[in-house]
Amino acid sequence: MTGRPCYWHEETDGTGRYLIPGCAARAVDPDADCTCPLLEHRIADLRRELDNVRRRYHRFERWHACVMDAIQAHPDGQAVTAAAQEAFRR
Repeated sequence: MTGRPCYWHEETDGTGRYLIPGCAARAVDPDADCTCPLLEHRIADLRRELDNVRRRYHRFERWHACVMDAIQAHPDGQAVTAAAQEAFRR
């Protein structure tokens, strides 16, 4: 079953063979079928998660730009920006 995390490790001197389980099914019963998700499914899940993080980051960038525009348009904007930069440096 290629692409699954469960595997058998064999000592090079032939003294032992050990199951390295990647799923609960094999941890309980070494002879059970591996229930680990296929590598392709794990990659697809990670790509979806990365897309979600990118979307959230772009929304944050947009929000930050709107907040900075509002601060700079305010009469005390420079003082607010200076105070924020000082607080950030601490």
